[in-house]
Amino acid sequence: MGASAEAVTVSSEDCPEPARTADGFQAASVPSGWELLAAGERGALRGGVVTADGALWALREEGQGDLTLRRWKDGRWEAVAGPPGMKPGALAASPGGGIWVAQPGEGMWSDTGTWKVGVREGGGWRTLALDVPDQKAGGGSADAHGGWMTFSTVAVHWDGANWKRMNLPAGQEDVGGFSDVDAYRLSGSAEEIWAVPLTGATAVRLRDGVSQTVQFTLRIDAKEAIHDTQGGLFYPQAVAVVGADDRWLLGTAAFGTHYLDENEDTVAGRLVAVRHTRGEWTCTWGPFHREQFDGAFVDAVPDGDGGLWAATAHGTLWHLGDGRWTRQRLPADEGAEPNVNDLVVGGDQIYALGWVASQGRFHGALWRAG
Repeated sequence: MGASAEAVTVSSEDCPEPARTADGFQAASVPSGWELLAAGERGALRGGVVTADGALWALREEGQGDLTLRRWKDGRWEAVAGPPGMKPGALAASPGGGIWVAQPGEGMWSDTGTWKVGVREGGGWRTLALDVPDQKAGGGSADAHGGWMTFSTVAVHWDGANWKRMNLPAGQEDVGGFSDVDAYRLSGSAEEIWAVPLTGATAVRLRDGVSQTVQFTLRIDAKEAIHDTQGGLFYPQAVAVVGADDRWLLGTAAFGTHYLDENEDTVAGRLVAVRHTRGEWTCTWGPFHREQFDGAFVDAVPDGDGGLWAATAHGTLWHLGDGRWTRQRLPADEGAEPNVNDLVVGGDQIYALGWVASQGRFHGALWRAG
C-alpha cells in the first residue's frame, strides 16, 4: 500500500448535536418507486456486483453460512458453478471486466492464511493465491468492492501485477465499551473506497494509493447511559461518493442505556448523515430515540443525479435528491417483510438485494429502482 495520509478526526466541534427533538432529515414518506423483480429461492441474497457486460452477480446464502453463486439473466436467477475447490466468500468486478470470487482464508484461524481468488474473464475460471502473513480472523464476513477485498482487519488489492496489503484498525470500541469482532464493510466508489467497521467509530479512506484514517468522535449526550464513563459514539455504516468532492457517510450515534419498562439494557441514539465537501464536515441529525433504537444503514450508493440512495436493514429506502430527504418502503407481497443487505449500481440501474420474510420462511429478493 502507498503512503498513509495524516489521520483526520471529525469532532463534535465539526458536527455539534442539536436538540433531541430536532430532525434534520425531515424525510417525508412517499410511495415506493421500486419494483420487486424476484423473490423465489429460499435464503437471502447479498454481495451483489455488476460486471462490465451488465450482468448482475450475487451470493445466495441458505443457512450454515454456505454461499453459492447466482447471476441475473433474462429476468431470472441462474446458478453458476464457482471456481473448483473454492467456497465463495465475497464478489467483486475484476479489473479485466469479469468477476472475482474471493475465499479469504485456508487456515484463517491461525496466524497465517492463504486467500484464494477465482477470476472469470470469459467462459472459465482461473485461481490466484495470496499468502497473508499475520492474518488473524477476528470474526465477521468477507467483503469486496472496487478491486479491494477485506476480512477481519486486513484489506488487499490486486493492481494487475502485485497484491497490496493494508492493515485496518483493530480493537474498535463498541457501544458497550468493547468489541470482540473486528470486521469491515467496503463502501464508496471504484476510485474512492471506504472501509467502515461493523462496530466502531474509525473508518479508513483509500484513494490514489493513499490510506487515511478517519476517527469520528461525535459524542451524544450520555447522561442516561448505564455507566457514567460510557459516552455515545458515531458509527459510520455506509458511504456514497456523489461527486469529485462530495461524499456522505451515513451511520448512527448511539450509546447504551436502560429499558425502563422491561428493566433491561437497551440502546438509545439517532441517525446521522455526515457530509464532506470543500474540505468541511457537516452533519444532519435525526430525532432521538430513548429506548430500543435499532437504526442502522446497511448500504448507500449515488443516484446518478447528484443525490443518493441509502438502505436500512428492514426494507426502508432513504433518498436524497435536490437537497430533500424522502423515505419509502420496498414492495413485498401481503404479509411479507422486506429486508435489505446491500445496494448495487450497474450503468443506469440501481438494485437492492436481500430477502423477504413470510410465515417463518425467508426467500432471496431482488428489487430495482424505477
